[in-house]
Amino acid sequence: MKKFLIRASILSISLLTVMASAAVSPALAKIKQAFGNADITLIKLVLTLPSLLIIPSSLIGGWLASRMKKKYLLLIGLVIYFLGGVGGGFARNITELLIIRALFGIGAGLIIPLSTSLIADFYEGVERTKMMGYSGSTSHFGGVIFLLVSGWLACISWRYAFAVYALSLVIIFMIMVWLPEPESKRAAGANKVALPAGIYICAILGALMMIAFYAAPTNLAMFIESERKMYTSQTPLFQNKEELQMYLENGIVSDGLRQSFSNNGIALSDKAKLAVEEQGKAWGITDRNKKYIVRREKDGLSINTEKIGRPGIAGYLLSAMTLVGVASGIILALLMRLLRSFSATVAIASMAIGYWALSISSSLFGVLIAVLCIGFSSGVLMPLLLLEVARLASGPARAFAMAVLSVGVYLGQFVSPIVLKWAGSFSSNADVFRQQFNVLAISLACATCISLIIAIKNRNQPVMVGVIPGHH
Repeated sequence: MKKFLIRASILSISLLTVMASAAVSPALAKIKQAFGNADITLIKLVLTLPSLLIIPSSLIGGWLASRMKKKYLLLIGLVIYFLGGVGGGFARNITELLIIRALFGIGAGLIIPLSTSLIADFYEGVERTKMMGYSGSTSHFGGVIFLLVSGWLACISWRYAFAVYALSLVIIFMIMVWLPEPESKRAAGANKVALPAGIYICAILGALMMIAFYAAPTNLAMFIESERKMYTSQTPLFQNKEELQMYLENGIVSDGLRQSFSNNGIALSDKAKLAVEEQGKAWGITDRNKKYIVRREKDGLSINTEKIGRPGIAGYLLSAMTLVGVASGIILALLMRLLRSFSATVAIASMAIGYWALSISSSLFGVLIAVLCIGFSSGVLMPLLLLEVARLASGPARAFAMAVLSVGVYLGQFVSPIVLKWAGSFSSNADVFRQQFNVLAISLACATCISLIIAIKNRNQPVMVGVIPGHH
């Protein structure tokens, strides 16, 4: 029983790692509404700022772990994690929220390295390998639960979404009661070993992958909560208010309105219906399974498609993305045997298809297909990078090599919204989300071509298929 409780305590830490920063992503649309004057990039920093703080706090945590008891360090990290996580729901403005999220990043950075180092302290050989696998599965399961619960709570209030981090209270209790302090183990001959240049290339590739991948959790809630602007009519769609009122009372689309839509590539059927959406501000046109919203703006009448879904739906979609990532990671060995040197090419192409699908999606089904493609890609690319780092680095340098890769990954998460904002600024397209998805799809298509050339060049080389280390 004691062994089971120790195992449960160690694995419980993994529940808090994967998607920890992105757990409240379903609430981003509501946060944007609450802080309407805040720049959209600041809103996205709610998710990505913790990733920046994780980098130095992980390094500091590693330094402290050799100078103080790991159990105490873990409890300190969990308390900071709890305060910075749940505390976000009490923020009064965007500045306070970002400061609290920075605190959360420090807590997460302290516990993430310990989640795997404790496994190395308590287990050896085959049992250690099994526990590493259990840790990976547990962390992804935690990501799914966090996103589902956060999405449900976001439908009530964005503040409630931060309550998902209260799970850390249960884990604090488990660590205090059941986890003993591990025996001190110092690695023999732990001299500094120079890392090959390939490690740093992998770190750069990890950063680029996260810049692309993190566009999904940082944008999805706001994307499905936003109306898609089709065009702006500079001329009135009705001759006067009386004519508009007449058509509204009869629910009929006028010839002038139908012609305006047709001139902009939208063909309305004879069954299209007109109705009031917001009194004096907007009206809606329902045609088959589509709905268009016409709003008054300073420069004319804006014609938009309706919102794809509620912000809570983003939690379910991101959970599906995480689950397919888990599944693709599980079958990675089979994929590598089948695809050999083309494994990365297929994965990059899948992400490109995913963002292209998002750029044209107007339904939840289309968004689901898109995130499944993105999830599959991330579930393959990250383990491939870990395998490459493990191949390039020798035994004594492997832990530090993994840390270098982690720096690239978390740095990519942080800069993702900044890079995407810069990329979207090259277009006057009013739909900033679709423009960013387009830029990603084009960039990933180019990366697919480069990867394909490299894969063809290396097609006759043997492919290493081994045990994939747990990752966070």
